[in-house]
Amino acid sequence: FEQFCINYCNEKLQQLFIELVLKQEQEEYRREGIAWQTIDYFNNQIICDLAEQSHKGIIAIIDEACLNVGKVTDEMLLEAMERKLKGHDHFTTRKLSPMDKELKHVEEFRIKLYAGDVVYAIKGFLEKNKDTLFQDFKRLMYSSSDPVISSMWPEGAQDITMTTKRPQTAGTLFKNSMIALVKNLACK
Repeated sequence: FEQFCINYCNEKLQQLFIELVLKQEQEEYRREGIAWQTIDYFNNQIICDLAEQSHKGIIAIIDEACLNVGKVTDEMLLEAMERKLKGHDHFTTRKLSPMDKELKHVEEFRIKLYAGDVVYAIKGFLEKNKDTLFQDFKRLMYSSSDPVISSMWPEGAQDITMTTKRPQTAGTLFKNSMIALVKNLACK
């Protein structure tokens, strides 16, 4: 789970770099009529969407499994991912690609990232995602004197009576922090 979050962070920052540097520079050259050769680059927004898209992204699927009543296993989570992500060019499992002998059946999934393919073991994803950060911690981070840290925890501004009874999952908190960080960096 942790490696998935780290790789999601890398993809999110890579996408920001693509947007801020490569894409804008090429558009500026085109506007100014400067002769140049187009640089082909992998637009990894599709990877960011795979991780963070509402209702269909991996984080949303993990959250949904965590919020289900009853015993939900990591294998059941992988089955839900297979159902919802079947046909996605950057996601696969042994069930979705039966000839792929490198993946362990009901134990692993693969994501094709910017830097290459990464295989994740599903074991522990649910448990680690349920490891939530509580509202007191969010308020502490929001009250930081460092504006970057404070801006990454906007939910800490909520009044104690406005907070939900069920704390957000680790994956959703991480995703929201990454979105806030990228938004902040894009404004600079």
